[in-house]
Amino acid sequence: MILRIYLRDKDAAYREQKLAALIKETAPIPLTHYIGELEGHHFAITEFMPGISLRDFLLGDVPHDLRAIMTEVGMILSKITAYEFSKSDFLNKDLEVVPYESSDVIKFAQDCLNNRTVVSVLSPEMIDEIKKAIKQYAYLFSTDDEKHLVHGDFDPANILVDKINDSWVVTGILDWEFAFSGSYLWDVANMLRYAHKMPPEFQNSFIDALQRNAIKLPPDWRTTAHLLNLSSLLDLLKRSDPQRHPSRCADIHELIDHILSELNNMQKIDRVEIKPYDANWPNIFEAEAALIKKALADNCVAIHHVGSTSVPGLAAKPKIDIIAVVRNLVFDKSQLEAIGYKYKGGFNIPLRRSFTIRTADRNINLHVFEENDPEIELNILFRDHLRETPSARDEYALLKYKLIAEESSHEKNNSIYRGYTLGKHDFIQNILKKSGFNKRRFVLCTHHSEWTVAKHFRDTYFFGPNGIEDPYTWTFNHEEHAHLVLYQVTEIVAYAHIQFWPDQRAAIRIIATDENKRNQNSASVFLTLIEKWLRSLGIKSIHAESRQSSLRFYLKNGYTEMPFNDPENHESDPNDVPVGKVL
Repeated sequence: MILRIYLRDKDAAYREQKLAALIKETAPIPLTHYIGELEGHHFAITEFMPGISLRDFLLGDVPHDLRAIMTEVGMILSKITAYEFSKSDFLNKDLEVVPYESSDVIKFAQDCLNNRTVVSVLSPEMIDEIKKAIKQYAYLFSTDDEKHLVHGDFDPANILVDKINDSWVVTGILDWEFAFSGSYLWDVANMLRYAHKMPPEFQNSFIDALQRNAIKLPPDWRTTAHLLNLSSLLDLLKRSDPQRHPSRCADIHELIDHILSELNNMQKIDRVEIKPYDANWPNIFEAEAALIKKALADNCVAIHHVGSTSVPGLAAKPKIDIIAVVRNLVFDKSQLEAIGYKYKGGFNIPLRRSFTIRTADRNINLHVFEENDPEIELNILFRDHLRETPSARDEYALLKYKLIAEESSHEKNNSIYRGYTLGKHDFIQNILKKSGFNKRRFVLCTHHSEWTVAKHFRDTYFFGPNGIEDPYTWTFNHEEHAHLVLYQVTEIVAYAHIQFWPDQRAAIRIIATDENKRNQNSASVFLTLIEKWLRSLGIKSIHAESRQSSLRFYLKNGYTEMPFNDPENHESDPNDVPVGKVL
């Protein structure tokens, strides 16, 4: 049993008691067995829950799987937030929603800025920045339509973990005294307050678990979380004594400074700009094409003007998109750098070499492909369809203007591309169907539809049949892992998960073809493309652990039995056959 004494809110003990009874079957929350009063303070006898706080656990040196723990934390929060009330506001001891004098978050934060302690700890410059942020993002504080159960103090200090059967699991969610009805982003913000000091999987696994459990985070959730944390920190600072708690005040100062820095960085993101068609765009292309052709010399096969600036009458971002077709994708990049281009990699297209120029006179995106790459035909067919079909061209223009009116279109939300680019995906796919494009092409997963299919392949062909939940979704946002899909026209027919190892080696963790598209040579085509891509990156050998049923496929494609030698020493299935290929 645990004795809890409530000093601030006399209703807190009753609120916790009723919440425990309400959601005990959903979340590990301690039951309250008895509530009493002594010397004006309420106290409660509550259930003992084993474990140590997640905060102490993270600060310690106990070996653990952070991804698994944060995935469970996210899953539990998704269940908590599933409870809804009639409206948003604070909860009384009977869990009835009642008005609270400080429920106006903006006014509350502004009042905090006039507090003597806050003024003494924060510089005038910081206070001015906070005021500007509150004014600029005031619309994000409007959460009256949100009426989810909010823990109110959902952070690692109030979460217990314990080792059970050799695995660390969540055993308790404590301290529900501040629970209210509102936006679940309050709890998300609390959990991620120190995320910038944690490994990436702390946030990534937590957010991924929320989204996988039907929590639809809004496009501006990161900004909103920063603002909610800012409000909470101002309240905490207001109630702190700099003389008695100098470390706490210093910590709050550091956190607020970090939030302001993050908000400032978000504001620096260039907004997508759409301009009416400019008849000079083809002239800019012609001049640039001559420079590129000369720089690439004999390696150059053809140069094409593509993208929206190549379609007369189409509004576009004022950036000229150019495709250079070369005989060999391995070439001296200094040839293009000498005329002002900067190399940018391939983004989501593995066998592309992308370059840009960003000057007052030259705003160019150059895409270099090896001859016969299907991306060349794709871009030309899309361009020609828009040139020849005014209705499609005008529909595309309307879509662009609609997208730039949405704030999320100007942001990158866990993607290499902005929402604007991702928002055009379905339209482009539809045009490709009409244009007669019929090639197979592979890309790195970028669009949410590609990630959805990737998860489907993993669950359907690997983890689902074994009755387990995919434990490796953290690899979706990790530099040592790549996730690719193979398109047949606009339909995804295969998926692969590649891990990069030291010593110029790579491993095929998963490669799978849609069972309805097998016996069409897609898997072999996909594997050949992946090998070509890895070879271009300097990878010397590729490895896999083949099921007996897949061994023939690997042998047919030139693989031989070869030690797997996993540098991470993951346990192998004794029935699998280690195979490999020197690239």
